[in-house]
Amino acid sequence: MKVRKIAALAVGAAMIGATMGYANAQLNVPRDFFVKDGAPNVKIVVGSNAAAMDVASAADIAVALGSLLFTAEEVSADVASVTVKKDYTTDPDDILLYSALYGDYGENTKDWKYSDLPQDAWYNAASGEYEYDFDLTSFDPSDGFDVTDYFLNATDEYEVTIEDVESITPGAKATAFDKNVVLNAGEEYKLIDYTITIGELDVYGYKDPDRDVPPKSAKVKIPKGEMTVDIDFTIEAGKKTKHDSTYGYETESYTKDDHVSSSYTTTTLKGGLEKGDSFTLFGKTYYIIDVNGTVSTPYFAFGTDHGTKWFHVGDTMEFNGYKVTAMDISINENRALVKVVSPDGDEQLVILDSSEPEKDVFDDGGIILTLKNTFVGIDGNLIATINVVTNREEVDTGSKDFVDGYEVTLEFNADGDKLTGMTLTNEEELKGSEIELFDTYSVEYVFKDYSTEYEDEDYYTAEAYVAIDPIHTDWEEIATVKPGETFDDPDTGDSYMVEAEGSSYTKITPVPPAEPITLLDSEVDVNNVTSNLILVGGPVANSVTAYLVDQGLSTVDWTASEGDLEYIENAFGDYDVLIVAGKAREYTRAAAEELMSYLKDLA
Repeated sequence: MKVRKIAALAVGAAMIGATMGYANAQLNVPRDFFVKDGAPNVKIVVGSNAAAMDVASAADIAVALGSLLFTAEEVSADVASVTVKKDYTTDPDDILLYSALYGDYGENTKDWKYSDLPQDAWYNAASGEYEYDFDLTSFDPSDGFDVTDYFLNATDEYEVTIEDVESITPGAKATAFDKNVVLNAGEEYKLIDYTITIGELDVYGYKDPDRDVPPKSAKVKIPKGEMTVDIDFTIEAGKKTKHDSTYGYETESYTKDDHVSSSYTTTTLKGGLEKGDSFTLFGKTYYIIDVNGTVSTPYFAFGTDHGTKWFHVGDTMEFNGYKVTAMDISINENRALVKVVSPDGDEQLVILDSSEPEKDVFDDGGIILTLKNTFVGIDGNLIATINVVTNREEVDTGSKDFVDGYEVTLEFNADGDKLTGMTLTNEEELKGSEIELFDTYSVEYVFKDYSTEYEDEDYYTAEAYVAIDPIHTDWEEIATVKPGETFDDPDTGDSYMVEAEGSSYTKITPVPPAEPITLLDSEVDVNNVTSNLILVGGPVANSVTAYLVDQGLSTVDWTASEGDLEYIENAFGDYDVLIVAGKAREYTRAAAEELMSYLKDLA
């Protein structure tokens, strides 16, 4: 339905006077017709005997009107305090390949083009200068060249450390330096680093070159087995003694980490992960239930240790979907007969013997039972104490299914009861225009060329490198201060003052209606109107609309209207009227929807 918008202007001060109508005019009802100072400035009037659809239309208009019921005020923003954060992101060194920039190569680049780039501006890692005549054309572009062989000095491998990636949760408390350094049992500590070593990093997939200058685009590749991630699970405690520069008295500071700075005196706080500890790796948490580094295939096991439970004959307990029922207990033979039902409904009768090792009931690590003891309780009932472990899995050196895409190498202490470290080696080739390392760093080949015009002369040059850049920024709070206060950079000791410049914002305050805004037509005294009116319904449905038609103020032919909004100024003295109506209730509904849209634009 197309709703017409009709405006009528009453002329003269009398309540009844001549009117001018503007058919199909753009509706232009001022905001203060609806609201004044954020409060309603209008009443919505619906017929006493109106159809339900008219009542619904009036209710919808009231809701739409509510979006205008607020005050807006520009106020000054007072700054109580300022939080200062510092960027602690580790940005590893890029692998330099080539630079013909004047500051690196030392030649004027006037009138150069890509084809004029010098062939001996490759980076010489031994001298630190761009003076290397690299034979790029001797390499097959589909295989590329290994940047660690040609552009790194001495080690021929690239190493980067990502600090504090993973967490450990000790099962037992550990202390050092007279309890000044503590690892509390059950508390999570994010202290574990990744040390990433790349043994081969190839630049490949570029256009076959005819000169020994860097390609404009290329891909990067780390072959299988050429990247390792070393993780150290031993935690050190550090102590540093410092003398006051003025008076000479000593102050001590302490720290803990998997790699404590050499500026501290260190001691071992935790010698590795052991039974009862937890650690995180790539978003998963592992609870250690066994560590054995002395067997021919050293391993650690993780799962859920439910502890030792007391069973009377007939007792049933459930563990991760496994139901265990004590069927019989023998204190003479120190045995127990139990029935175990798996989550899939498989059932096993198992004889547990305290002299025998743990029992893997279904031979899949799903549930493992160990009988600790049998005895007679004080109530005379037989009791069996059984240790319950569910979802046990073992990880040993050479495992390729613990971390997807990596082979695991484990390290243990001399006694074999602590897992001291882990090395992951990539089992799959990593390649592409960009390689992401553990959602922390991106590796990509970068070719950057530069051109400019100076005094009508053209200049061109270029550089190339393999970028290893952080993906995220690591912001850490270093101070919270008030405007005018100073703070010291904890790393450099430099002092800074915080100043807050004046600013303002718009304060929005809702103004709820203080009285009802919807009335029946029978409640309106046309001889004593005290508000602007929105009349819902034509002359048949709404007696106030009928009155305005009889007085000649409403000029719409409502019997033929397919939905109109008629605005009449000064219809009742100083008060205006907006009629929302049509020849039938559905047309009134359409007019109401048009008004709701208009109110939305006013909000």
